[in-house]
Amino acid sequence: MYTILLVDDEDEVRNSIRDLTPWAEYGFRVIAEASNGMEALEVIDEAMPDVIITDIRMPYLDGIGFIEEVRRNRSASVDVIILSGYDEFTFAQTAMRLNVAEYVLKPVSIESMREVLRRARARLDEDRAKVSDSKKLESFYRDAIEVYREKFLVSLIVPTRRQEAHAIEEKAREYGLPLSGTLYTAVIIDLPTETLSSLAVTEIIEEAVKEEKNIIPFQYENQLVMIFSSDMQPEFSSLFAKQVNRSLTMLQSRFIHYFTKAFNMGAGEIVSEITGLPESYRSALEALNYTQLYPEQHIISIGDVETIENDHAEIGGDQKTELVLAIKFGTKEDTASAVHTFFRGITETPNVQNTVINILSIISEICSSYGRNIVTLLEDEDLFTALSHANSLSRSETLMTKLAIKANESAQGARENSHIQFVENAKRIIKENYANPLFGLEQVTDEISVSPAYFSTTFKKETGTSFVQYLTKVRLEKAKEMLKNSDAKTYEIAEKTGFSEPNYFSFIFKKNIGMSPSQYRMKHR
Repeated sequence: MYTILLVDDEDEVRNSIRDLTPWAEYGFRVIAEASNGMEALEVIDEAMPDVIITDIRMPYLDGIGFIEEVRRNRSASVDVIILSGYDEFTFAQTAMRLNVAEYVLKPVSIESMREVLRRARARLDEDRAKVSDSKKLESFYRDAIEVYREKFLVSLIVPTRRQEAHAIEEKAREYGLPLSGTLYTAVIIDLPTETLSSLAVTEIIEEAVKEEKNIIPFQYENQLVMIFSSDMQPEFSSLFAKQVNRSLTMLQSRFIHYFTKAFNMGAGEIVSEITGLPESYRSALEALNYTQLYPEQHIISIGDVETIENDHAEIGGDQKTELVLAIKFGTKEDTASAVHTFFRGITETPNVQNTVINILSIISEICSSYGRNIVTLLEDEDLFTALSHANSLSRSETLMTKLAIKANESAQGARENSHIQFVENAKRIIKENYANPLFGLEQVTDEISVSPAYFSTTFKKETGTSFVQYLTKVRLEKAKEMLKNSDAKTYEIAEKTGFSEPNYFSFIFKKNIGMSPSQYRMKHR
């Protein structure tokens, strides 16, 4: 079923459209409503609908400004329908420029809405049908030049021999690839196993980035890789990272539009030489792995991983990887199973001793990363005494399992404290900057040094509310204090609490508090 966001400042009109339109009959449901463009942007930050039905003339941020912001920073593919009481040619012209699907004049009858929904359903069905029709690309991908081009791109992330930067750039020019820059990063998109065609996904990506000359997508094994480049100087790498994240967010909206699901993406570290792409690719793989540990977060950069988890340990070997991940992020059962894998099939004493040493090394390394000493894990007994008694396979496995589970408990506690500290830092920054009307998600994520997507997910998970809602709450609490304890004018209070538009301040205040600012002041004086 397709989802709809309904935006209109007239409650009566909005309620009438919502209640009288047979949405389900045409495969739609209204997931949210808003009374102006600013409210609607807050809704979209939480969930991107398939269709936006909006009025034009609205307070605080009108329909045109709202659509422009959606197209610029949120989604180029969402279906937009304008319902307007104004038959003005300039509006229609602007709507065409913003790729608005329909411009319908009010008043709108139920039959008219039925026709609008029929056409919208046909457009959306056609969009999703396109992804299964990849025949037109088959001959293109069989062409020899594309094979060589793709091999060249793969060699940039998984080199078979040492390559010089000037040789790579010369080869890139032969293939018409924009690979001469000062900053680079690799991004990996993990294709769901049920995706019908990787060619269809590639087509969507290429359509999305065709205007972006610094993005090169290609396929490698069962993944899609994107190489981003920039001419920015290295000191602006954080700005480059923000641009990459913005591109991935826009691309994600297309995946949801066409496939009704989000794809997992991992963004690697930013390097200043094209020869550093293999390291960027390896770190992108690591970031992608974290999407399995944080299933609610589909776009993770290695910067998020390093900031939140502070995990720089090198992990090698399948057994070691399994044990490290189990201790750090798994359950007690996962941890015990991972330890058992080490001991499976061992019968000789020297092999048992070597296995114990290996596991002790892994646990000690993890404990150190969380500021804990392995010797202190067994609170009720001395570690060295316990090791001397572990003189059989069974006793050795039992002791290593006990140690690993203790380390697992410590890791979980450290991770919870890390998230608590992360949220507390964000709250502190909000309280210090709420009066700035330009302060928002971008500013707080810059200071904490994580991506907006990761921040939003973590903040809401820990606080139970979105960043925008929390910021609004802080601003309104400060406004309430000023209304009770000062004689400042409403517009002065609006300005001092971060609301650039006094009328919007009054609107938000009444919506959340249940009365106007002046009524609140009278009640508490």
